[in-house]
Amino acid sequence: MGRSSALTKVKLEKILTDGLSLDDPQYDLQKVGGRLVGNIISPTFERMADHKRQKMIWDVLENELGGLAVRKVGMLLAYSPEEWDPELITESPKRTRK
Repeated sequence: MGRSSALTKVKLEKILTDGLSLDDPQYDLQKVGGRLVGNIISPTFERMADHKRQKMIWDVLENELGGLAVRKVGMLLAYSPEEWDPELITESPKRTRK
């Protein structure tokens, strides 16, 4: 990826799908503060520890994007389809005042 080209959702999805050899991936990505953030859902992540998922993701990003990875990509969370529940992610906790 050239320095002047923007990292789009489509480009990031391709980098991750190809680099991680993801089975049947789904993405929930958005641009926040100039970085792409979001969720990756794939059966590839089943029975895999969270730290291993993160290492795999960032190894691929750094290999493909180099130093641009940390400037173009923010937090990416990886889920298996069984773990993925967007309602839990979008719900905010109810707070009460005492």
